[in-house]
Amino acid sequence: MDDRERIQHLQPPPGVRMPRYPARWDLVYRWSLVAFVVGLTACAVATAVEAPAVHWWQGWSAVAMAVAGWTFLVWVPTWRWLVRGLVTIGAVLWWWWPLGGWAATLAASAIVAGKEYHCFRFWSGRYIPWVSLINGLGLVFGIPTHIQAVLWVAVAWLWVPLLVARWQLPLFELS
Repeated sequence: MDDRERIQHLQPPPGVRMPRYPARWDLVYRWSLVAFVVGLTACAVATAVEAPAVHWWQGWSAVAMAVAGWTFLVWVPTWRWLVRGLVTIGAVLWWWWPLGGWAATLAASAIVAGKEYHCFRFWSGRYIPWVSLINGLGLVFGIPTHIQAVLWVAVAWLWVPLLVARWQLPLFELS
């Protein structure tokens, strides 16, 4: 996809009415995804060394994705509200039921990455949903800690090229 095609996705398609979206919200979205990646990376390290701080970093990641989800721009309202619902559930549940919180957070992050791939063809956005699913299944089935740590790193670092490419786009703004 060339830059001209990417720019087309910066404006809603004909007939789609969107609420106001100031450029600063796009900055918040981008920075919260950076915080999410930092949190996932810290989760990987904490998981690998079996540190109790892993729970704190899971919370950090869930809250970072919640902020990203509430500032996520997508033209289809159903997807926008689905992501907002999932990130809210993820941020609330992580403390009392980490597995449920993680399921919601990872599902929301997969949708966000899928949208970024759909609109801008950021290559890693195609793989993030699948690695997130494998990571979630690993949590459910209790795979060994060192393998879980590798999956956290894989999810986190697949976000890096997507974020680098996203930061190269102009800030989105809808008046």
